[in-house]
Amino acid sequence: MIFTRMATLVSLLMSVVWLTANPAIAQAFNSGSTGALGALNPPTGTTTITLPSDGILHYTTITIPSGATVQFQRNSANTPVTMLATGDVTIAGTIQVNGEPAGPASQVGTAVIPGGLGGPGGSAGGPGGSKGMTNTDGTSAPGPGGGAGGRYPGVTTGDGVYGADSSFVSLVPLFGGSGGGGGVGSTTLWGTSGAGGGGAIVIASTTQMTITSTGAIRANGGTGNIAATGYCNWFAGGAGSGGAIRLVAPQLTNQGTVQALNGPLFCPTGGGPGRIRLECTTCAVGTTTPAASVTTTLGPITAASTPALINVPTLTMSTVGGQAVPSAPAGVYTTADVSLAAGADNPVPITLTATNTPVGTVFTVKVIPQSGTEQLFVTPPSTGSLASSSATALVTLPPNQIALLYAFASFPVMASVVPLVDGEPVERVLIATAYGLPSVVTYLTRSGKEVPAE
Repeated sequence: MIFTRMATLVSLLMSVVWLTANPAIAQAFNSGSTGALGALNPPTGTTTITLPSDGILHYTTITIPSGATVQFQRNSANTPVTMLATGDVTIAGTIQVNGEPAGPASQVGTAVIPGGLGGPGGSAGGPGGSKGMTNTDGTSAPGPGGGAGGRYPGVTTGDGVYGADSSFVSLVPLFGGSGGGGGVGSTTLWGTSGAGGGGAIVIASTTQMTITSTGAIRANGGTGNIAATGYCNWFAGGAGSGGAIRLVAPQLTNQGTVQALNGPLFCPTGGGPGRIRLECTTCAVGTTTPAASVTTTLGPITAASTPALINVPTLTMSTVGGQAVPSAPAGVYTTADVSLAAGADNPVPITLTATNTPVGTVFTVKVIPQSGTEQLFVTPPSTGSLASSSATALVTLPPNQIALLYAFASFPVMASVVPLVDGEPVERVLIATAYGLPSVVTYLTRSGKEVPAE
């Protein structure tokens, strides 16, 4: 068999569990900003900020005047946007991390139409099906809630939904929305692609935050595409889901627009909205869409904030078929991160390396081919130590096309870390993740209750 250009999604951040140094002692909130970038006060018009590798922007104050729009250039790891201020944050203009729209079907070109990119921290849409063959299926979108690709006949393209249960309101860890699936291609058309999911952003001030009546923060999903047929069916490109917005400040006043909406032109029933979280001691929360989760407890932002974000297990795919994985994989269908030579063995060994994860953990690897049905493969129990462990899955990859890979796992919680949740012992930690995104972390109690890791 010949295996060419088989892509893999390989940089997987996992659970985030936060603890304060001494929960019995009240600590004044601090965003963790160093103030290194000084004051942010952009001119009217659109300003694009290039994100650093960790996505964290350290300001003294943030002032977005009316008529100004701030957007962001994604970094290679596709991290969420983290805007920190030592002083006040005032938003009278717009801050946006929206997903890109779906790409329309086309008769021209020589390659599949790629999915619209997600906003920073969000997932892309799925590519459309190939031209030149009869009704070639679209590709499912990456991301934990990605829409399924169109399947001809009878399976309508799926829209993206936010990839976490409704009980996940803390937005710790922070991740964006999921993209829509790609539409079916035909003998004359490259199929319509899916739209990208809304991105993810946290804005934190050590003092206060004000969103005026003209101010807006948007993390909306990209617009779907009904395609050349004019119908909501398997030829359509799915819409992206809304992303995530988290605002943290001792005093918070919202008189403007805060939204994380799913993209329009959704087919047939519409994608899902994103999540909004407001954390403030003194709160005038106004109206948000969707409705925000509001708490008077100010949680952690970074390792330098007070309270601090600590204890971060990690998981990476270190080798695929014996080849080392790039340090910053692109994870796209157009260009492979790892290519396997003709004659390579199939199934292919994929080695996972974990830190701060119990020995004996069983991981699952999900394969999403550019065309065809997704498959799941499990590893034997991991070996090594809590500090560093590994496991290898034997994965069957589709020949002659690029495939995307994901990994996830659950493992028993250590009682010394989380002794009780809502008065019950915690028995397991569930972790699900996708390339470039922190994972969703949920605790399972003995009675079966699911509690997000706050």
